[in-house]
Amino acid sequence: MTASATRIPGDAARFVERFADAWAGPHADRLLDLLHPQVRLVQPMFASTADRAAAETGFFRALFRFLPDVRLAVVRWSAVGDTVFIEWTASATLGGRPIRWSGVDRFLLADGRATERVAYFDAIPLLLAVLGRPSCWVAVWRSGAAGSLLRAWRRPA
Repeated sequence: MTASATRIPGDAARFVERFADAWAGPHADRLLDLLHPQVRLVQPMFASTADRAAAETGFFRALFRFLPDVRLAVVRWSAVGDTVFIEWTASATLGGRPIRWSGVDRFLLADGRATERVAYFDAIPLLLAVLGRPSCWVAVWRSGAAGSLLRAWRRPA
């Protein structure tokens, strides 16, 4: 086993702690600090991003405009080599009512930062919640999330 391979479990544990702390706020600066400058983010509801600047403007800003009080809580996690899986439960307020959903993020780490994150969760319940809460439609449209939600709806199963 190489020296870098033996560091990964500790790196992974620290990464998960920082992830949990960043999403408890949420703290956009702490979330961005988790990411390598050339990070690739892939998620069901928003366009993929190719670097940290795009992650900030194309994902985090839109997400926090759409769901300003969104929080993620770590349920459990595991790591193999430089890959970290984090199972989470998200909660937010949408149209004045609470909403919860669960998912898993898969991270590839280098030097304690994510070079790639792929999020796995079913976006359809969130889309249905938006459709069932007309009071949030303007906020969803202004956030930039509306187009992503419509794309999620049109994706074949």
